[in-house]
Amino acid sequence: MKRNTLTSLALFVVIIMMGACGNNAWDELPRSISSFVSEYFPYGEVQSYTEINNGSVVKIKNGATLTFDRNYEWIDVNGNGTVLPQNFLFDKLPSTLYDYIESMESVNGVFRVSRSANIINVEFLNSAITYDDDTGTITYPSAS
Repeated sequence: MKRNTLTSLALFVVIIMMGACGNNAWDELPRSISSFVSEYFPYGEVQSYTEINNGSVVKIKNGATLTFDRNYEWIDVNGNGTVLPQNFLFDKLPSTLYDYIESMESVNGVFRVSRSANIINVEFLNSAITYDDDTGTITYPSAS
């Protein structure tokens, strides 16, 4: 009886230690970032969360890399070879830009979106477009 109790106690301690030592990146995410990941990448497993000088980076296992500024607003969503979710594009891009991408029938071909103050860059497989939020103009800065 005493041996079973000691074995059970040892097993319990090992389980607690494994849970305490585990580095669950999901638990480290700020609330607004975890909401973003839940909404736009619900089936992805958070591989890592890193704070950087100007914000933070979230890596989805076998998927996208998400970069956020200090205010937890997205500044770069890189699919790393996989297309970005259509609901992300619809919700986060200006309607003029989304409508343009939709008119090109390329909504399911966006691999990366990044933004700075007034510029949004959208990358496709073999081309990219730039949207100027101030003027509403769309240009093709590069093609390969």
